[in-house]
Amino acid sequence: MATVAGGDQPPGQRLREYRPGGQKQRIGNYLGLAMKAGKVAAGDMAAAKALKAGQAHLLTLAEDISPAVLKEIIPLAQQRCLPLLWWPDKDSLGLAVGKSRRGALAVLDKGFSEAILKLCTGGDPGSSRT
Repeated sequence: MATVAGGDQPPGQRLREYRPGGQKQRIGNYLGLAMKAGKVAAGDMAAAKALKAGQAHLLTLAEDISPAVLKEIIPLAQQRCLPLLWWPDKDSLGLAVGKSRRGALAVLDKGFSEAILKLCTGGDPGSSRT
């Protein structure tokens, strides 16, 4: 379910936030495919670099990410009005993309981002558009 963060922020600075819910395994699979396709910046610094360069379409953050990294990366996402996916923990986020612990991932492909967000909102990314 989508929620808006920072209700006291001006319009255009709000983040659409999502949680994987019951679709965690499927979303993890999409993140892994995106990683294999070279469409993920994995890690705090790589995700921040992708955000600064305007390459990211979706930001995924582990709920146990350090407050210092969170303070740096959230404003970058807000500047671009990116959707934000909260992942339960760094261990499983890294595992989803075949890496060690990762606090942040930036998905660099619009198609993968849209498919992941569709799963977050209860849709099926494999269904055809009408």
